[in-house]
Amino acid sequence: MQTYLNGVTASVTGGTASFTNIDITAGTVFGIGVGVAPHFTEITNVDANGASTNGAAAGVATVGAGTTDLFVQVPGNVTVDGVASTSVAIFGGNSNVTYNVGGGTGSIFAAGGADSLNATGSGSSYNVTSAGNDTLNFNGTNGVETVTATGNATTSVFLGGGDVATVTATGNSKVSVVFHTNAGGNLDFVNNSSQAQTIFSGSYTTGGGQNVFAPNSITVFGGQGGGFYVGGRGGFNSINGGSGSSTLVGGGQGDTLIAGGANNQLFAGAGGETLMGGGTVNGFYLGLEEPGIGSIQAVGGLASAGGSGTQTFLLGNVDGTTLTGSTVSGSQNVFDVLGSYTTTGGEALTFGGSSFTINDFSGNDTINLLKSVSNGAGGPSVESVQAGLAGGTQILLSDNTVITLSNVTTSQVSVNGAHNVITFV
Repeated sequence: MQTYLNGVTASVTGGTASFTNIDITAGTVFGIGVGVAPHFTEITNVDANGASTNGAAAGVATVGAGTTDLFVQVPGNVTVDGVASTSVAIFGGNSNVTYNVGGGTGSIFAAGGADSLNATGSGSSYNVTSAGNDTLNFNGTNGVETVTATGNATTSVFLGGGDVATVTATGNSKVSVVFHTNAGGNLDFVNNSSQAQTIFSGSYTTGGGQNVFAPNSITVFGGQGGGFYVGGRGGFNSINGGSGSSTLVGGGQGDTLIAGGANNQLFAGAGGETLMGGGTVNGFYLGLEEPGIGSIQAVGGLASAGGSGTQTFLLGNVDGTTLTGSTVSGSQNVFDVLGSYTTTGGEALTFGGSSFTINDFSGNDTINLLKSVSNGAGGPSVESVQAGLAGGTQILLSDNTVITLSNVTTSQVSVNGAHNVITFV
């Protein structure tokens, strides 16, 4: 950075660049060679003689047309209306900058204050380094954004339009990414931080009760910090929670959700999803609901557990889904088949007629037939247990749900009718 600033000084003093200083605290402006490109603008509390003006900044500064490089270093809060020609903007650690810019491309360095970026316009594309408590709002169309959160930054990223974004959390930073309503872009997110991160895309409900739908798609690696990640409605999301504890929510057809930490929750979206849980203790939720959408059906797809501890499969409206429990020593696989369910939006659902296959049902597996999540009594009951035409065993329930147990004979299936529990013997 110092090398860059030394180069700026040499260019201005050598007459090959022009310079404007806006002392926003005193309300004065002075310039050197204005009109010569490139043009450097700084917003400070320093006058033409190099003396500091007392007091904190408060107000709006408008950057002149043709400015290529912008520097803001002034105590207090300042709003800067930028121009698309600016390719480098640097905000000092003592400044809280609200930077408004339409269109353009370039690099922005937010060095440690509480800065806000509002980038709009078609093709608005920026590479942002965030080191403070920053809010970055990209609400243009067809932009390409890159955000890197460093140190102890707390960075909030908002994406709109059809932007394509790459966001990386490093150090000890915390990042949240939220897609605006109808945002159709894509996100690549990498968590190299020690902290858990958050992504809301697909569909979600805001604090004010508004439902947001975003037909986007995301690719996520959660790293050691894990996090809470919601896939986009465009489907084919690839969400890897990493080695930390994670909650992964599918958003559309063809998602792949992978968790490798401890105490993970994997929620399948509509259609065919692939859910894979390693680590310790996983919960798989299929055919229940999507936030803001309501009831869904899981068609095809698979859910596979490979971790230790208890692996819980909560099953609602599923069709042709394949389930594989963990075979790790000491693991327990629990398959809960629900007769009814109430969504977070209050929608009362009654299930029945589902079909799914459990691979290699064995002594560490249990099937519970439940009325609801909180009430086991009154759930579907077993009507029949018979050999499957293609091998294995098929179990017909009173609500017409068909459970297929592969590589299991009928004599190896035990039904406790009083408690609606199916086990291996």
